[in-house]
Amino acid sequence: MKKRRTLALLCLLLWRVPAAPGGERIIVVRFHGNYSISDDEMARLADVRPGAVLDEASLAEIKNRLVRTRKFEWVEVSKRYRSLSAGDEVVLVITVKEKPPARSKFMFMPILSGSDEYGFTYGGRFTSIDLLGAKERLSLPVTWGGIRRAALEGQRDFHNPVISSVYSGAGVSRKENPHFEIGDLRREGWGGVSRRIRQFQVDLSAGWTGVDFGPLSESFVNFRTDLAFDTRQEINFPRDALYAGIGWERIKLLDGGPRFNRYKLDVRGYKGVFGQAILAGQFLYHIADGRLPDYQRPFLGGSATLRGENPGAFIGDNLVLTSLELRMPLNSKLAVYRAGIDVFFDSGAVYDYGRSLGSADFKHGAGIGFFLFVAGYGIKVDFAHNLRDNFRVHFSTSFRF
Repeated sequence: MKKRRTLALLCLLLWRVPAAPGGERIIVVRFHGNYSISDDEMARLADVRPGAVLDEASLAEIKNRLVRTRKFEWVEVSKRYRSLSAGDEVVLVITVKEKPPARSKFMFMPILSGSDEYGFTYGGRFTSIDLLGAKERLSLPVTWGGIRRAALEGQRDFHNPVISSVYSGAGVSRKENPHFEIGDLRREGWGGVSRRIRQFQVDLSAGWTGVDFGPLSESFVNFRTDLAFDTRQEINFPRDALYAGIGWERIKLLDGGPRFNRYKLDVRGYKGVFGQAILAGQFLYHIADGRLPDYQRPFLGGSATLRGENPGAFIGDNLVLTSLELRMPLNSKLAVYRAGIDVFFDSGAVYDYGRSLGSADFKHGAGIGFFLFVAGYGIKVDFAHNLRDNFRVHFSTSFRF
């Protein structure tokens, strides 16, 4: 008996009166997801009103009308019966996801950076998100001052086991080489792919560069591979973290010029020691298998390499650099700014192709610095001595590593 009653109740719930001839009549129209478009405007775009009659093709037609407006990322149209007994009366439910307004696709970020090698650089970065509808990010950085640069950069992120992102760009830049004190004008185009798996990242890239370096005018192509292991949670002030990167770059001068291979090893460590103090260290090694053009040779001296020496004081085909810093914030962790002092020691050398690391003339520098950072922007001033005969004041807008 209980089974019969259950079956009868189920049949009653599933049963409805057949629709009246001519189709089903809309009693109510409900809209969901339209946060900036009013219900009246939605009804106008969908061309649907209470009292209208639906047939078998009506739902698809309403969806197509809304899709053609290009105001929505997706549209879903469904119907609900108002009651079990009135089979010809329906509630029409239209659910949409609006496309973001055009102004929300654009962002602006000021650029302010500097060091005593190139001076202050200022400008801005204009960025668009999904402007072309391909889920891409386009950026237009424009800077003036120490480094003058304008470029168009693009990136497209993916969620698959092979590629994390694809990027490309083209630009022009000019700065003055601090060693030779002549202008370095470059026109560049590049592209590459990257893959990140937790703390590991792999980058493969290639590019073309045209260089005007004083009276010299040359161009080259390069191919580059980089592998990095990075546990830093905060780039500006990391703690209890490790960064280790290795890289290989192949450079081919055009018009029958020579080829070079360059290799890089960059290891950085950050360890909390007492209170907020952090002991930070770096070992950086660049080596080339040939005599590099002057505009590609690394230099030593200045806030970005060896403090206590003039910017770009020494130059060579190969570079080795070690640094040790004790960074001590003096304000609360909860403050909106970060201020403090650091004590440092730098040691490094540059040497030409054909010489050994053992024959390199190492230079040293030591001193104390003061830093102040607010919302990612800051200033750092270092007072350094080269442990021989020179004392210099260096400035930069961030920690060197």
